[in-house]
Amino acid sequence: MKKKKPDAVVWDENEESYIAKLLPYASNLSGPIIEVPNIDAFKKKGVDKVSKQFQAELQDLQDKIKSFVTIASETQRVYNSHFKFEPIVGEIYHLYQGKSDAFLSLVEPSEWNQEHLGSYRLNSDYKWERQ
Repeated sequence: MKKKKPDAVVWDENEESYIAKLLPYASNLSGPIIEVPNIDAFKKKGVDKVSKQFQAELQDLQDKIKSFVTIASETQRVYNSHFKFEPIVGEIYHLYQGKSDAFLSLVEPSEWNQEHLGSYRLNSDYKWERQ
């Protein structure tokens, strides 16, 4: 009858030798605890973080698109209006509703009784910005 080895001893019955030094993990009671990492928690944390980042970037893009559409439509509105002078970059002009179409003027809204559509400044990119 074979002598039974203690549980803490790593013995290979086929080789009839101790194999503790060959194992990729600790085999004695005082060895470090083997913990399986929680991959699901890592994935959830990663998905949450990247989702927040994507949402922030998407909101930023939506804001930029709204701003672009506003500037483009107002610029188009002013350029489609009637004026017989060359506007100067940096100056503020006023858009009024005429009988048939809109017109651009230097006259302040407080100086006459016309339907004021807005005041605009021509920037260095030749875009019209509402004031």
